[in-house]
Amino acid sequence: MICTRARLLLSRYLDGAVTGREMQWMSAHLARCPRCRGRVEMLQITQSAVARLGRKQPPPELALQIRLAISREAARTPSHRWQSFVVRFQHAFNAFMVPATAGMLSAVILFGLLLGLFAVPSQLQAASSDVNLPMGFYSPPALDSSLFGMTVNGTRPGSVTVQATVDPNGRMQDYTIVSSDGDEQLSPEIENILIFSTFRPAMSFGRPTTGKIMLVFSKIPVKG
Repeated sequence: MICTRARLLLSRYLDGAVTGREMQWMSAHLARCPRCRGRVEMLQITQSAVARLGRKQPPPELALQIRLAISREAARTPSHRWQSFVVRFQHAFNAFMVPATAGMLSAVILFGLLLGLFAVPSQLQAASSDVNLPMGFYSPPALDSSLFGMTVNGTRPGSVTVQATVDPNGRMQDYTIVSSDGDEQLSPEIENILIFSTFRPAMSFGRPTTGKIMLVFSKIPVKG
């Protein structure tokens, strides 16, 4: 076991690449073990013989062969300058294409949004109106047909002002009495007029929606 460890350290010992403790241990072991000491002597003789050989000089034609090989390789491949130009062109092209693509995509998205805001499909236009309203505008509900005695907006003496809520189907959904000369309850006649009246619903972004309209009833008795 001790000799095995010593054989592992022989080369490093001769090269001086061991620690101080390993150096002391090897010196003590070689003084006691003639076999390991003989191995060290053989390695020292081998090192001396190799050192006497000296450095082997390369053949004179080696430099010429290397230059010829470099020339042939350069002839088979593009020049370094051309490769550098191609790489720079690719980098510049990529740097231009990234913002150009992003700008084009943004323009397409913006155009689509504007087209959606200002283009009104024919199926969403009001049936009773010949005016095309942009989808981005809001149009309040309007009175379409009604019985007698009702106007939109305006007040008259002895009149009743009602704020009606019109659903998307053009029907009265609810109402609130804004002002009246008498009781705060509507007569059955006025309620019937509200129920059976038809309206053009409010339009928001080209779609029917719920809206409010002011109605004025005149010369109709208020329930007292």
